[in-house]
Amino acid sequence: MPDNNPSKLEHHHIAYILALIAIGIAVFALVQVSSAGTVVPGQQKQLDKNTRGIDSDANGIPDAGVTVNGKYTSLYAYDASDDWYWDLGDGRINGTVGSVDALDQDTLTTCDYQVEYRGNFENDPFLDSGWITNNINCSGYDDNGKYNYFIVHETDPRYRGNPDWSIWGTWEYHGLTVSGEGNLVRPMTPAGI
Repeated sequence: MPDNNPSKLEHHHIAYILALIAIGIAVFALVQVSSAGTVVPGQQKQLDKNTRGIDSDANGIPDAGVTVNGKYTSLYAYDASDDWYWDLGDGRINGTVGSVDALDQDTLTTCDYQVEYRGNFENDPFLDSGWITNNINCSGYDDNGKYNYFIVHETDPRYRGNPDWSIWGTWEYHGLTVSGEGNLVRPMTPAGI
């Protein structure tokens, strides 16, 4: 599990979810569910319909063997005094302050997350397999970057087993694009080949 305080997201905004997730990272781990009855963002519609036995035990978590898709948004904001605020996108708020307005507006940086995922929860509160993408746009005092993370589980055929890009044990970055720096992961096979 990643650290719960993504202090300034280590200036390269290492994916965290949700958490996610993913979030989704979690997720991020990126797509953690906090308790029974609380669902991962993007899951409520599927769970309400329960059209394919997505949550037969009604614990708010997709059943074992059920592959689900999800999409949600999140907001992370911080200031130069290391105060932070994170709206996880499902009603949960974390941070050292209760709102973005409580942060120092002169040193405020905000990061908008768009998280998508596909995988299996196996009836526990964490995404156990599949993939997660984070598109993050930051603006403000010390970061005006754009970040795109694509994280895959070892069961995904794109998984390479490269320890340099490992995250959360059996997950790894398949793409880690930072504005102005390109894809830091450098996929083994370039696009179009």
